[in-house]
Amino acid sequence: MTSIDVAGRAAPRTRPAFYLILSLVMAAVIIGGFSRTVPDDFTASPSLPVLLYVHGAIFSLWVVLLVMQPALVLRGSIRLHRRLGLAGAVLAAAMVVMALTATFLAIHDNLVPSFFPPAVFLAMNTLGILVFGVLVTAGVKLRRQADWHRRLMLCATVSILGPGVGRLLPMDSFGHAAPMVMFGVIMLFALAGPAYDLFTRRRVHAAYLWGVGIIMISMLITGPVAFSPPTQALLAWIHST
Repeated sequence: MTSIDVAGRAAPRTRPAFYLILSLVMAAVIIGGFSRTVPDDFTASPSLPVLLYVHGAIFSLWVVLLVMQPALVLRGSIRLHRRLGLAGAVLAAAMVVMALTATFLAIHDNLVPSFFPPAVFLAMNTLGILVFGVLVTAGVKLRRQADWHRRLMLCATVSILGPGVGRLLPMDSFGHAAPMVMFGVIMLFALAGPAYDLFTRRRVHAAYLWGVGIIMISMLITGPVAFSPPTQALLAWIHST
């Protein structure tokens, strides 16, 4: 076997390691953040709505899938990776529905974190989960183009890091700057992929231009959307129901 053959065989097994490592870091952020609040959630009085527990269970499954999928690619289990991908597409659809439901329920029951105005919480969560849905849909459609697929799916998970980051960091101490701090941390994860591309490929893949670009746009418009008349009307309707 020539050295060229060895390099050709090694590349597919070494490059995806980045996606596994970043997935593990994101999973650690999510688990670390929620581990600070989940014990109290189970002992809260009055108890939290059952839908919030279902929401948590569905998102927990996504975290497991987040780590399993790049691990399977790294070990060469592509067939199992694809089978789980079909289940993941269904799970992602359930996540969009449950995230929107949980957001509305949190606002209705006054469970919004103190460091976020309800309007910002509503806009941020709604935009984040819609971006997630769009990126996952694009990633599924382009699943046979591995270079696009893995980057879009990575960006999709970055777009929903907010709840984990918000629980992990001392957000109350940031005051009115809390949303900006959260957005800054999320952007660090979003830019990790393009930075890796620049290091390994000397150029950023077009998938990141779309994925990171959509995430950044959603952050930039969160404020204007939050205080727009339609959002204010929706907020009033949620409180009145």
